[in-house]
Amino acid sequence: MKFKSISATDKISGWNVENIRFNPMLTLLVGASGVGKTRILNFINGFCLIAKGFSYNGIKWKIEFEQEGRDYIWEGEFELRNEFTMTVPELKENRFVLVREQITENGQIIVSRSGGSFTFHGKELVKLDNTKSAVELLKEEPIIKPIYMGFSRCFYWIITDNSLKVSPFIDKTQQRFVTSSQIKALGHLSPLERLFLLRENKLKEFDLICQKFKDIFPNVEDVDYTLARTFNNLIVPILRIKEKNVSVWINQSDISAGMMRTLLQIITLVLANDGDVIMIDEFENGLGVNCINELADLIMEPEADIQVVMTSHHPYIINAIPVKDWKILTRNGSDVHVHTAEELHIGEHSKHEAFMQLLQTPEYRTGQNR
Repeated sequence: MKFKSISATDKISGWNVENIRFNPMLTLLVGASGVGKTRILNFINGFCLIAKGFSYNGIKWKIEFEQEGRDYIWEGEFELRNEFTMTVPELKENRFVLVREQITENGQIIVSRSGGSFTFHGKELVKLDNTKSAVELLKEEPIIKPIYMGFSRCFYWIITDNSLKVSPFIDKTQQRFVTSSQIKALGHLSPLERLFLLRENKLKEFDLICQKFKDIFPNVEDVDYTLARTFNNLIVPILRIKEKNVSVWINQSDISAGMMRTLLQIITLVLANDGDVIMIDEFENGLGVNCINELADLIMEPEADIQVVMTSHHPYIINAIPVKDWKILTRNGSDVHVHTAEELHIGEHSKHEAFMQLLQTPEYRTGQNR
């Protein structure tokens, strides 16, 4: 899947993003703090959840994207309730009605929904759940399934307890998924669970990930798992590393946060599939200088045909990424505007001067349009 452009409005907060266009491989969102970089990633992540049946109060959107060689436009709008309500899909009272929705494929309308009318390929459908998107409701239809699968391959890269977990039942998974392509497809598993499956099946990707990790941290001699017994007698794999000239292995709980973040990013990038969309907010957070350079190179030269949308304030990352891939954000009130480096005359003479030129623009310094 490749996002081409998005427009989005959050009628609760008033934030509005109008027609931000994405590059097919890499888009770097830069700008002053508070201009909306993270909000754009949150919008994209929200669209992926809407495709899976979530609903959001007062959200309006239009997305252009490409999937399996076809061009799509998906637009819709949820009702606005004048209240702050956490979106919990399992709670019926926290579901919001879709007041309109439309999907076009290569210029032809395939889904149209407005008020009480819901048509699919021009035929009126029986009454369906009006709080769920057509992508979710019709995901088994051959023409909609590729759209659903595309949005299912979007990953918002955030370290949570879930990204660090390894289930005690992972050994049962290992018996069913034994090839690298099968393991790459297991997006619902944590990075450490997928790494464990690679190790158990003696796959080359395990060695590749470990080598990249050791290249960044030359003091690390080995990466492995050990088995531990929990208080309720379950066996759980535990990640551990061995450092050079140190006799004791270091278990996951004692590995530094920067090392763990680096390892998780390597796993995510190496195990990405063609068509994956990876979103990374403030890429450099928690990373040492020794990590940033190697990981930035990995993002710019991925193993698969993926699309990366990321934010950063770090000079090395911004300078390392071609100016054609920059999207410079400004904000007037709640309206977010997007500029290219070319529009702001950045990088016209020297790539090495581009970051300094960016810092000197009023748009970057103030976060506002001139």
